[in-house]
Amino acid sequence: MKRIAGVILALLLTIAIFAPTASLDYDTSNYRKTMIQMLAAAHDVARGRGVNLGIYDAVAESGDPLYVAPLIDIAYFARSQDISQRVLGALNALTGDLLGWQGYFEWAGANDIALPPHYDEFKGQLLAAFVDTEFSRFFEPGVMDNAAINLVEPVWGGVTVDGIPSLVNPRQISPKDAIDEGYQFVDFCRDGDCSYPAADELVFGLSLNGDSRAYPLRLLNWHEMFNDVIGQAPLYDEPDGEIVCGFRAPTEFDALARSGEGWVLISGLSAGCPREGWLRQERIQWLDNENALASLPDIAAGEDALETGFAGRVPGRPVMLAYCTLCGAGVLYDVSIADLSYTDLDSSLVELGDTVLEFGSSGLLMRSNKLMYDRNTDTVWNAITGEPAFGPLTTSGIVLDVLPVVVTDWASWLEAHPDSSVLSLDTGFRRNYSNGAAYSDYFNSAELMFPSWQQDTALIENKEMVFALRLQGEAKAYPLAAIIPERIINDRVGNTDIIIIAEATPEREFFEPGGAAVRAYEREGRDFSAGTDASTLRSEDGRSWRISEEALVAEDGERLNRIGGHLAFWFGWFGFYPNTLVYGE
Repeated sequence: MKRIAGVILALLLTIAIFAPTASLDYDTSNYRKTMIQMLAAAHDVARGRGVNLGIYDAVAESGDPLYVAPLIDIAYFARSQDISQRVLGALNALTGDLLGWQGYFEWAGANDIALPPHYDEFKGQLLAAFVDTEFSRFFEPGVMDNAAINLVEPVWGGVTVDGIPSLVNPRQISPKDAIDEGYQFVDFCRDGDCSYPAADELVFGLSLNGDSRAYPLRLLNWHEMFNDVIGQAPLYDEPDGEIVCGFRAPTEFDALARSGEGWVLISGLSAGCPREGWLRQERIQWLDNENALASLPDIAAGEDALETGFAGRVPGRPVMLAYCTLCGAGVLYDVSIADLSYTDLDSSLVELGDTVLEFGSSGLLMRSNKLMYDRNTDTVWNAITGEPAFGPLTTSGIVLDVLPVVVTDWASWLEAHPDSSVLSLDTGFRRNYSNGAAYSDYFNSAELMFPSWQQDTALIENKEMVFALRLQGEAKAYPLAAIIPERIINDRVGNTDIIIIAEATPEREFFEPGGAAVRAYEREGRDFSAGTDASTLRSEDGRSWRISEEALVAEDGERLNRIGGHLAFWFGWFGFYPNTLVYGE
């Protein structure tokens, strides 16, 4: 239905664009028709056609402030002087202010301006006409009725839908294989250094269910998102033998044989593992045959293994990292939704059951923050809040849970996690994955690339890095400049006692969104201080606690869980949490 609606909108726009200008009827009480006429005129000018721009004079003379939003949208694409002057003149007449496009845009966001009927349809047509027809599916007629944001705020970010391709279950390799890849892909060397990853380069590091992985920022700067499944199962050299590695989800393998009912011989490529080995049968998720186990030959009974087996994989936890390069925030989310259902625009109940959401880049921004979309429902989401912005799931009440992730240097991550895998340079996409190749000028400048009207630089500069937490409805920012010297911070956010540990990362000749490896944990009323080494803490009762990625672990086995948080540029965090508390103030 969404594709059909997009085609219909495109046809309507085509009819409007190629309608003879002499037949235009400037009835500004008809919002839908007037907005299509405005768009048709702008599109004709952009294509170098002669056109009557009188529609903008009619809108200016109407005095109707509901036309401000569509005029601002058209102004973004009005590159020629003739139409730009006409559009900005109409905005001046309706608002009483003489501003440029960015000034009007920021004013509209700050004032939460009213929108005309059919504005959602118009915005989809505008983006479809000037950029990509795929945008229309996010702006079906009626989507504005339940939108959680003002639809004037989303702005085109310079790419098509999925023009920044997200990674889906990307290939992970061992640190040893990564060294070889660095010298295989010599086009990605920097100043003669082909190390992959380089010792001081930054990676997103995460560890769940015993599975540790690294995702270098130099790759994620190009993709801004990965959808993956984290988890592993021990792979044995023989049934009841020695563990040789952890076979990682969601790598598919062929099951070739079994040994009795408890063990399965598999063949597959997982980072750091041999091609063949044995898994316990209860650790296998069968992909194409639920009765595969019974159908496998039993080696214990003298039967021969298959040459081509049954497909399976190790189950794990589906996650998604939303990396907003413009606002410096990489947020790791849990994307498993139990018993998902929603009401669509036709008031029909859609039941999807237990669902794993897969995300892509919408090509839209809001306050210089990435807007992503899920490929299951075409809902557009706010990348930094994890909330639906507009689309089918807006009224679902779903907010994605934030999971722990750290930005640290590769050498430190590998030392702490020698069994870690790392994202392969062979992503299937052609990009310049050299260190510093993407966004380096932006990261190393104080300037923003897109408008963000909600800013506060009284005490913190826009691109100063903060560690951001939100718990029980309370948001708090921890400037790295304040917490790195302290290293250990006992604090409280919402109703939760927390401890934050911050370790500075090495300085390089260029900057990427990082600066410190910061982790937060529950502390349950305890006060902590430094331990005997950098990997331990000491509680006030004298006990020693080991710092791990998933928890603080006491000598007697007691655990204090890690809390999901992330780094961000200050402006990116403040743009959506203006009431945030700030550590040290």
